[in-house]
Amino acid sequence: MPRIFKDDPIKQNEFVFRMNLSLFITLMLSYFRLFLINSNKEKRLPNLIRNSTSDATHLDPCTGCEMPCRKHVSYPQEILKKIDQTNMSNSVEKHHRHLCIGQSIQPSQWPKDVKDLQGNYIKELNKVLLENKDAIGYPIKLTSASIDSKIHSEQTADWYLFPDQIKLKNVHVNQIKDLVQKIFVNDQSIVKIKDKTKSIEEQLQQNSDLSVSYDNIKFERLHGLWILVCCHYQRDQRCGVIGPILVGEIEKFVRATNRTDDVTCLKISHVGGHKFAGNVIIYPSGVWYGRVLTCHIPLIINAYASSSSDLKDKLKPLLRGHLQTVS
Repeated sequence: MPRIFKDDPIKQNEFVFRMNLSLFITLMLSYFRLFLINSNKEKRLPNLIRNSTSDATHLDPCTGCEMPCRKHVSYPQEILKKIDQTNMSNSVEKHHRHLCIGQSIQPSQWPKDVKDLQGNYIKELNKVLLENKDAIGYPIKLTSASIDSKIHSEQTADWYLFPDQIKLKNVHVNQIKDLVQKIFVNDQSIVKIKDKTKSIEEQLQQNSDLSVSYDNIKFERLHGLWILVCCHYQRDQRCGVIGPILVGEIEKFVRATNRTDDVTCLKISHVGGHKFAGNVIIYPSGVWYGRVLTCHIPLIINAYASSSSDLKDKLKPLLRGHLQTVS
């Protein structure tokens, strides 16, 4: 205490009061700073916990789901890290038709190149298509499809043809040449690719059938929405892991919404662009999507089941391309 206050009690008390007040204010400021620091730590804690196990969160531009999503089934992190995030617009090879060869073979059993499947069915079909390439005049996408069938012969298969939306059941390997000639060379299918006077949609609305001169082959029109998902594991792990997860969630959503008669999902082999898995193709529209998550399933099905332009617009970030004949 200053000596000038020694003989003045009033000033002594005043000095002590000011010193105590200053100390009190300093302590209060210190406590307030400590409170702010702890408060900010609590606010950051959920993000710190979340980021300790996954990437920083953001909202999916299509569905609005928080990413990583906790509402829907997710893919393994080691697979997600391998998905290409670059521009995938126009990443689909040009093709006018898509032919899926359905056999009772699990996707895990497909070799890296499905032309190497036992029985050489696809190898023979691919050979005939190449021999008639100039006469056909347009590219065709050829893939395997895994189906449930009572017939396990390597010499027969079911043909699923898009955008024609038809199925030819029990086609024997010896009948391949005749069918290629009729459907692709002579252009005598439900959809006539070489007919420029009518759109694909107009041709599909006609009640026409495909006459087949073989008693063993059964012809069917395919109705509703068809969703094709690449599940080719031995070609690339990304589609091999993601594809079956997508198919399972699609089938679950279809059952839950009572759409089993209106929506069909098909597991198919390599279509190109595994780096953009999950790869999904929608028929009869022929639109290709990439980087599809399980979160996107309700949006995709609702968009095409209702033909909603607004819902389809939400899917634009996933768009890879489309069948060449889509108008």
